[in-house]
This record gives sequence, structure tokens and C-alpha cells, in this order.
Amino acid sequence: MPQGYVLGVGKTRFGPTSKSLPSLAQEAILAALKDAGLEIGDIDAFIVANYLGGPNEGRLHLNAVVAGLMPGLNLPGWRVEAACASGGVAVHQALLALSRYERVLVVGVERMSGIPGMQLTRNIGMAGDLDLDQSAGLNFPASYALVAQRHMQAYGTTTRDLELISLKNHDNARLNPLAHFYHKTVTQADIDAGAMVASPLRLFDCCPVSDGAAAAVLSAEPRDRRSVPVLGSALSTDAISLSQRSTHTSFAAARTAASNAYRQAGVTARDVDFAEVHDCFTIAEVVAMEDLALCDPGEATRLIREGVTARDGELPINASGGLKAGGHAIGATGVGQVYEVVQQLRGEAGGRQLGKARIGLTHNVGGVGGTCAVHIMGRPDES
Repeated sequence: MPQGYVLGVGKTRFGPTSKSLPSLAQEAILAALKDAGLEIGDIDAFIVANYLGGPNEGRLHLNAVVAGLMPGLNLPGWRVEAACASGGVAVHQALLALSRYERVLVVGVERMSGIPGMQLTRNIGMAGDLDLDQSAGLNFPASYALVAQRHMQAYGTTTRDLELISLKNHDNARLNPLAHFYHKTVTQADIDAGAMVASPLRLFDCCPVSDGAAAAVLSAEPRDRRSVPVLGSALSTDAISLSQRSTHTSFAAARTAASNAYRQAGVTARDVDFAEVHDCFTIAEVVAMEDLALCDPGEATRLIREGVTARDGELPINASGGLKAGGHAIGATGVGQVYEVVQQLRGEAGGRQLGKARIGLTHNVGGVGGTCAVHIMGRPDES
């Protein structure tokens, strides 16, 4: 039995913008309501996902800010913060809230433009452990570089494998009008010229700084034949620091969330036709594939080399461009993944539409595997 249904989705373009945080949220909300064929008065509760509104802009009480976009309704509303997994966690909470509210609106929003680089780096770093990581100067590029080094030592992963992921996701983003790198070609020469960020990760191994918003309307019951069933939804949290982990080549929170989501959905990893995974760095896509049991540990790179994860492959990964090229508007990312999967399952993804899209999966991670939300969705006509 489905955990709930996605009635409508909306999304802004991810990337630098001069639009305000409330304006971005409003744009995504209106698009989701239009897609669902509903008015704001049809919503019973709402959840706002955001990570950096406080440190970046002095905005923390964002549920009340969003309430100001719908005056007079006085709906139950709250804000969710779980670092980069904020959006996925908000969708999970919305599904739980359907036991009390008929229709729940989720909006994820983030704005990072105009923040000085050192300040933004410090603010993003708040998703790590202050005592064990930040005080030693360990930031997120360095943390994922450690993950990459360990994976290379354990499984023979190479920088060429990471380059193939970057090239694939940039090629996909060229077809996505809402992607940060829409219509922008990234070549091997561009990757070769990229500066080293944290060895072995270079510039094009890292996702861009993006602004944007995404929204979804969820309900316990379908509204029409376009309503997409959420077959499974699971959330898991692990220790925040790599120093507290027994392994650095796999994230326990992702493995647990995936296992629970598969069980709820009554499917296995073999049933998944495509996935949107949290590739904040190219190595994160490798780890995600293995944590989601889409392949055995150490086998992700073989699938990447053979083109299995390409848009026209047997198991497309990040047809949207992922975080790497689609953009990572942190609080909006998990909801943006749901947007993409819904578009694909409905057959409405345009030039990036996949040939086989019956079961899709989203994988949204906070920190370096500290929190993970996994959602599994099916085709509307098979709900």
C-alpha cells in the first residue's frame, strides 16, 4: 500500500539568482499547486525545508515567512533542517503527517548568492562536527576527498571514473531547462583544466553553489491519474563525523534507509529503473549506488565505465544532471529530486525522458552520510 501520493510538483531553475528567498519559495509553490490542479486553500498543512536561511540571511522562522505568502489561512506549518538532507526529511515528515492532514505542501528553498566565500564555507560546514572536524580544519571537500581516497584504496576506483560521472551528469543537465548547467557543455578539456580542490577531487568533481526552490503537494489519496504513488519512504541518521565511523567507503544511514524503503515498497534494488542520488561530489554517486544496493560494493565503477548509468543505459543515474550539474540548492535538493522522479514517471521529462521509468528512487544525504532520506515512487497508472 502506498505511503501517500504526490499530486503536484513545482521547481524553479537552480543556479545564481537575484530573487529573494520568499520569492523563490512562492514560485515553486504556485507551480506545484497548478500542477496538482489545486488552490492554496486546498492545503491543510505545510512544511518548509531550509538549511542556511539563518546564518546566511538571518531568516530562521521560515514557516511564518511562507505563511505570509498565504495570508489569512493560518495553517499548521513548520520548518525542517537536516543539513543537505532537509528536503528529503521534509518529504518524509509530510508523508507521516498525512495521518492527520489530508493534503500537505512541502517546499524546499535555499539562497546562497552574494555570501562571501569564507562565510559561506563556514556556514555550510555547520553540517559537520564542530569538535571533531571543524576545529581541525576538515571541511566537506576534504571529507569527501578522504572517502574517495579510501574507495580508491579498497576497490581500485580511479580519477577517470570520477571524470566519467562528471561528464555524464553535465551531459544530462544540458537537456534540463531547470538545471544550473542547462545548455552548457562541459568537455574533458574543461575537467582537465579544473583546479585541485582536495586531492583527488578537482573543480568538476564538486557541485556548484546554487539558489532555488522546489515544492510538492502530497496526499493520502490520489486525486487523478497523474497522482504518483510513494511506495516507500525511510529516514536514518548516523554519527556526524567520519572519525566516528567504522568505514569510510559506505554510509550506514543510507544503507538502513534504503533497506527500510525497499521493504515498505515491497520491491528490491533490482526493481529500480532509475535513481536521483545525492552526488554533491562525484565520489558520492559511487558510494550511493553501492549503499542503495544497486550494485555490490566496489562494482559501481564498472557500471559507470560500461555506460550502464548513462541516460540511455540500463540503470540511469541522475538524468536531471544531479547535484553535480543540475545544482545543489541545499534545502531544496531533496524536493527537487522528487520533482524529477515524478516528471519521469509521468513521462513528462521532455528531452531527458527515460525509455523505462516504472520505479524511481531518490536518495538525499545530509553532511557526509550523517542523515539520509530515501523515497521510492511508482508510475501513476500502476498505483
